[in-house]
Amino acid sequence: MDFFSIFKNFTTLNFLAYAGLLFLISQAFGRIANYFKSPHIIGYLLSGILFGPYVLNLFSKELIYNDLAIITDITLSIIAFSIGGSLKIKILKKYDKSILFITIFQAIGAFLFVFIFSMIFLPFITNTNEANNGFIKTFLPISLILGSVSIATAPAAILSILHEYKAKKGSFSNVLLGIVSLDDVIALIFYSFTLVIAKNLVKGESFAFSSAFISPLLTILFSLFLGILVGFLIKLIIKFFKPKDMLLGIVLGSILLTGGIALSFNISPLLSNMVLGFFVQTFISHDKANEAFDVIESIEEPIFGLFFLIAGAFLNISFVFKASILTLIILSFRFLGKYSGSYYGAYLSNSKKSIKKYIGLSLFPSAGIAIGLILEAEIIFSPIIPFLSALMVNAVIGQILINELISPYFVRYSLKKAKEI
Repeated sequence: MDFFSIFKNFTTLNFLAYAGLLFLISQAFGRIANYFKSPHIIGYLLSGILFGPYVLNLFSKELIYNDLAIITDITLSIIAFSIGGSLKIKILKKYDKSILFITIFQAIGAFLFVFIFSMIFLPFITNTNEANNGFIKTFLPISLILGSVSIATAPAAILSILHEYKAKKGSFSNVLLGIVSLDDVIALIFYSFTLVIAKNLVKGESFAFSSAFISPLLTILFSLFLGILVGFLIKLIIKFFKPKDMLLGIVLGSILLTGGIALSFNISPLLSNMVLGFFVQTFISHDKANEAFDVIESIEEPIFGLFFLIAGAFLNISFVFKASILTLIILSFRFLGKYSGSYYGAYLSNSKKSIKKYIGLSLFPSAGIAIGLILEAEIIFSPIIPFLSALMVNAVIGQILINELISPYFVRYSLKKAKEI
């Protein structure tokens, strides 16, 4: 009997009690991480690993996959809304060529490097009966997902560093913010396409042009439509809510409504909420838009804490060694892809020398969206290829843990070289 099994005998400790307990644990560990000069996310992830089903077993797999699944949906919807809000037309217009070229080429670089080298090495670093299903049903779809997830950059980590060091709003910082905002949009689009292809491959279904390309395209278009529709709804009613504290219900309700409708119709809640955030930022008065994002920001931290705790709970300690080589492959080739792609994009767009040399180093952070996407893929693939699915999710979470420890130094170094701190 594990230590925490005594708590599970209490009938009063239902889902609500678990949720409250996990909120408290995540915030405590976030504070501990901060004490050791580490990002909060490190504490959140470590708390999930420690109290999850593979170590102290405070909460079970069933709780993660079923009862707490809604937390993942809510958090990703809020993250997507915030990302959409950071896509500011003014900055995009001013540095349009640099932002567009660098974003596209670093995304292609990260995807191709991780996809190709995962596909090459996976058959040699894994020993599982699932490989008997054939390369096309196992290693190819896993590599596709790893490639698309590797595109995503963590805007929260970069914003935190910019604020911490009071970075100047120069060309480097503005281009960086534009890239990380647009980058997650591209990551979601790539992921939407590759997930459909990967699902077909894993299930052994015939590869049809319509399912691989037209279906994701329609999903994206309907997601755009839903985000715009709810955006118009907010625009109509937000003017009637003068006090700032009354905005929380309107904005959060709109985010949840958008995410819920998207899930009901099997379209992307992330893209829909990203469009919603962009609509609010662009088409609602500047003051009201700022207030809308401020009230969401005020509740983000505890929700993010619980989300990353749940993500950490997916890390199976028995898989750490098995996933270590794949973790290093993702970490190193994602970096090479992003750096070489951003350098080439900066070269083609005639960007400043500092942007050309150092912007790639600033695109290393990886967290929220990447974790959300890989967890979604793991839930889809685990009934068919459980070992490879577990390997995939553990490798991605492992590289994010390493990433969160080292990437702030890369970003700070880049800002210093660009003379913006």
